[in-house]
Amino acid sequence: MPIRLRQYWQQLQESLWFVPGLLVLASFGLAYGLVGFDAHTSWHGEKQFPLLFASGADGARGMLSAISGSMLTVAALAFSLTLATISQVSSQYSPRVLRNFMRDRVNQVVMGYFVGVFSYCLIVLGTIRGTDEVKFVPSTAVLAGLLLALGA
Repeated sequence: MPIRLRQYWQQLQESLWFVPGLLVLASFGLAYGLVGFDAHTSWHGEKQFPLLFASGADGARGMLSAISGSMLTVAALAFSLTLATISQVSSQYSPRVLRNFMRDRVNQVVMGYFVGVFSYCLIVLGTIRGTDEVKFVPSTAVLAGLLLALGA
């Protein structure tokens, strides 16, 4: 049984979307953690450092929308260009090239990072409230989204 389990674990690690799936789950946890931190603390960073944080709910929405849109565009472009290149190379050389590409950790981490930042921004974007009665802008989570986008 341990041999089967080891083979299954190896197949899981060699799949293209295992590492990106883990990074997306980590981005969910980071988003909910930072939004919870902003909801339960009285620290208002946007008042102390207004240039670092988006100004109000509309500014935060705009910034996170731009970040999520650009991350999804970059991820789709990188994935489609890479697969087009790999399919041409595998037809001319060997189908093993595709398997080596799918096993490559760098490709998996890059795809996971882009899709993870996209999902992080969508989750934080859904928590922003800007009506007159209820105002909630998770400033720490918005700043973390900006830092994640700058890290790309």
